[in-house]
Formats: sequence, C-alpha cells, structure tokens
Amino acid sequence: MRERSLQRWAFETPGIPDSLFVRDEEVPMTKEEVRAMVISKLRLREGQDVLDVGCGTGSVTVEMALVTGYAVGIDENEKAIELTKTNADNFKVNIKLIQGHAPDVMRDLDKFDRIFIGGGSDMLESILEESMMHLKEGGRIVLDAIQLETATRAISIMSTKMDVEVTQITISKGMRTKTGTAMLARNPVFIISGELK
Repeated sequence: MRERSLQRWAFETPGIPDSLFVRDEEVPMTKEEVRAMVISKLRLREGQDVLDVGCGTGSVTVEMALVTGYAVGIDENEKAIELTKTNADNFKVNIKLIQGHAPDVMRDLDKFDRIFIGGGSDMLESILEESMMHLKEGGRIVLDAIQLETATRAISIMSTKMDVEVTQITISKGMRTKTGTAMLARNPVFIISGELK
C-alpha cells in the first residue's frame, strides 16, 4: 500500500478540507465539495495516468495523486506551480509539474487515462481538442465551469467524440451567527464528464 500523508489527510475519501491547502487569493482553487464530485466523476484507480490542466493551487492534482499514485499538473502561472508543489510536498504525493500555456505544452505529452480541466479559458476549444487526442482508449475528461457559456461550449465540443454527462451542483456552507446557522450559497458549478465513444 502507498504511504499516505497521515499528517494532512488520513482518509480514503475525497474532499480534503480547503483549510489544509496552502492558498493564495490570486490563484484559483477547486473547492472541496466540487473537488469531491470531480474526483468521483473521474473514476480514478491506482496506477492510472492522470493530468490536471490549469492546476491552480493543486487541490485536484493532490487528490488525483492520492488515488492513482502519480499525477501531472500544468499551469502557466508560476505562482500556481509553486503552490501546487508546496501542497504536493505537504501531502507527500508524487507529481510532475509543467509550467506553460495549454494546449501548447500538452503536445509533447503521452496519453492519459483521465484528464481534468479546471475553470474557464479563452483557449477552451483547443485545450479540449488536444485533451481528446491525449486520451487512452476508454479515457475520461472532466471539466468544471461556473459560466453557462463555458459549459455549453464544452458540451458542444466534447459531444463530437465523447459520450457526455452534465451535472450541476449548488453548494451552501453554514456560517455561525449570534442566533444560529445561516447557509451561504456558492456559485452553481457545472461538471461536464466525457468518455471516448
């Protein structure tokens, strides 16, 4: 069995609390409840080759590597690469990081069993096309989006070569007040999953 980071996360379930990650307000992070759904939709197992495109703070990269044993993360932002490395070190997971602009840096990579694409990008079409070319047989892509336009573009592109499933989740988090707990809603998130036909 792989050595797990007992200091940071001693469980087999996804959804590591956000508070356990080193963060920076300038670098995006997939929040824990959304991340748990993303990890579920990726359908991971040990030994798979996995890629996180737009790794941000590395929260998804870390959770992928905890399951598979190894993950590759890409981000063009140097600060994001540094944060992902710090978080991977803290959780004692094996990752490779590539700083560069997707899809350009993807072209020299091998094929993957699973690819996660985080958030929106003005290069969404070319990132998705490159991702679909870098999937092994039976591979899956999972993308999350908060904008309807991003979700509809992703569905349209992925549907040309993949069986697509769309899930929308809305999370509310409790906040203590003087008299009780108020539920604060976060933005709805679309999770688009595709598997090669």
